[in-house]
Amino acid sequence: MPETHTSGNTDPDMVVPLRFGASRDRDEGGDGATLLYLGVFILLLAFFILLNSISHFHDEKVGAVIRSVDQAFSTQALLTGAAGDRQHSRRDAARAVQDLGDLIRAQLPLAKVEAGTETGTLVVALPAANLFLADGSAVRPSHQALMDRMARTLERRPHGVLVRAEFLFATKGAADPSALMTRAGVLARAVTALGADPASLSVGLESGAETGQVRLLFTVQAGEGAQ
Repeated sequence: MPETHTSGNTDPDMVVPLRFGASRDRDEGGDGATLLYLGVFILLLAFFILLNSISHFHDEKVGAVIRSVDQAFSTQALLTGAAGDRQHSRRDAARAVQDLGDLIRAQLPLAKVEAGTETGTLVVALPAANLFLADGSAVRPSHQALMDRMARTLERRPHGVLVRAEFLFATKGAADPSALMTRAGVLARAVTALGADPASLSVGLESGAETGQVRLLFTVQAGEGAQ
């Protein structure tokens, strides 16, 4: 029977290199694992780039959802973003209302400030004496910064978006309601003189609370004729 010889000197031209870790050699196996890892990484990167590139097609759907809850929006919800220039203007208005509420909390510790999540209205209730001089003839000079912020909140905005304000003075137990209307006029003139849109502002009397109280209501609205 012929002997079978195994030679350790294999012809180099007959060697076929192994790829992607198939080699029994530890170094070659490490290189293959690295290439496999990089391949998976590049595949995932391409996948996320694809997702990002098609995400803008859903903007109209987001805008439709926002419009469907126009009658029951919260200020914070508007700040999270939406599609279109009109939505951008509404977010700007909502942010202005939120900043106004923060300033009132800081400057008027006795004020009760609430942001209605169902109506989208910022409601401020406080003693009228906190705003006016003792004789009610003018707003306290110390509140000039507050009046400036209030006026900027009520400025005209593009795309039919506006912030409506109501200044309501309580009449329950009031001996002379006309004096309350005088104060309401003083407050309205102080704000409009600083640039507030007069069409977005209204003043009045309400009978629900004891005299000496005033409520300031600020609501983001689409405006007449806006689509």
